[in-house]
Amino acid sequence: MKKIYFFFVLSAIIFKGFAQPCNPDTTLTKPGIKPAKIADAVVGTAYSQVATIFIPRDTVITYNGNVYNAVIDSASIVGMNGLPAGFYYECDKASKTWAGGTRGCARLYGNPIAANVGSYAIYVKVRTFFKIVGLPNQLDQLDSSIIDFKVVLPNAMEEYTQLVGLKTYPNPATNQLHVIVKNYSSSTIYQIFDIFGQAYQLEPVFSPNTGEVKFDLSSLAPGVYFVKGENEGRSYQAKFIKE
Repeated sequence: MKKIYFFFVLSAIIFKGFAQPCNPDTTLTKPGIKPAKIADAVVGTAYSQVATIFIPRDTVITYNGNVYNAVIDSASIVGMNGLPAGFYYECDKASKTWAGGTRGCARLYGNPIAANVGSYAIYVKVRTFFKIVGLPNQLDQLDSSIIDFKVVLPNAMEEYTQLVGLKTYPNPATNQLHVIVKNYSSSTIYQIFDIFGQAYQLEPVFSPNTGEVKFDLSSLAPGVYFVKGENEGRSYQAKFIKE
């Protein structure tokens, strides 16, 4: 049994080592990283999208403010800034380096949660190694490209919020409550109170550019509560249970 178990473990390791996380888009003919905007990520649905990088062989490059004819040796992705929490990337080459005249790719993946909702600009940093025609030394230059995408709520949750005005989750809640209010604005006022009308001064934590806030419920005793959101002269209310 131990030998059989070891065989399966070893097979899994070998498979993982040879697995290809992505395949470059062979139709990309212009240098750079494409697409500039990838599909939206939906909260609650595993996310996986691929971007292709095309490294030219011969090109014209701007270096120290001057334009030169250059031969590209290779280029490497040295980082991606601006990824939402819980999102990662992997390339078709572990070195994240591709020779001039070839294509490579990176797969962006993660499991989006409601706290990720919003728009993102991912800065892909690429270091290019090249030689200027007529000069002997190899040079390098760091550049950035931007890939845009969004993390959005499922349609059902968006429609529910528009219908009732205010959505809370999870319900029942333990130590944290998420609240989404219709027609959100920065002036929205929130209040939490119990079935007897007693108000509790819990400070909302706002997510930038979204209508979602979070409340720390750890100071509340278990029971039934209400959360109210007021904005644009309208008031929305929902019931939730603290476990």
